[in-house]
Amino acid sequence: MINLSTREKRLLIILASIILAGACYYLVIIPVSEFKKSADSSYEKNMARINKLEELNSTYREILAEKNRLNASTEQARGLTPLIDEIAGALNITTNKAFLKENPGIVQNGIQKITTEVKFEGVTINSLIEFINRLENSNSTLKIKNILITSGIKERSRYDAILTIVSLSKR
Repeated sequence: MINLSTREKRLLIILASIILAGACYYLVIIPVSEFKKSADSSYEKNMARINKLEELNSTYREILAEKNRLNASTEQARGLTPLIDEIAGALNITTNKAFLKENPGIVQNGIQKITTEVKFEGVTINSLIEFINRLENSNSTLKIKNILITSGIKERSRYDAILTIVSLSKR
């Protein structure tokens, strides 16, 4: 057996404690620190994903609500021709209606897009504006795609108008 002096024993104890502290640092503290950093970055990445999913979910719910609203309004739709006749009759411009032509489009997902062209001859601008206003505020799923207004031949205060209306109908 080797006899060590007290000084050598103290140096060996100090050396052993330094080796033990180094081993503890490299085997325990560094892995825990790395794990904490990776957990933090993973948490931030997952929170960003969750926020994106919540955003997509809210967008989906808005689109679904709009789809349900459109489905409900297209189920109530009785067609565009009776609506045009009703509004024109209320404004006393039924006799000014020259033609009304409907062009049904393709059926997609149970909804059909119908393009309607209506021509009025010799109407006042106020009657025409009121007709467009009532048509747009009729709670029907329609959009006025095109309006062509020309000055009337007989009178300067009367106009000819061709309206192109796109509507949706449940099929």
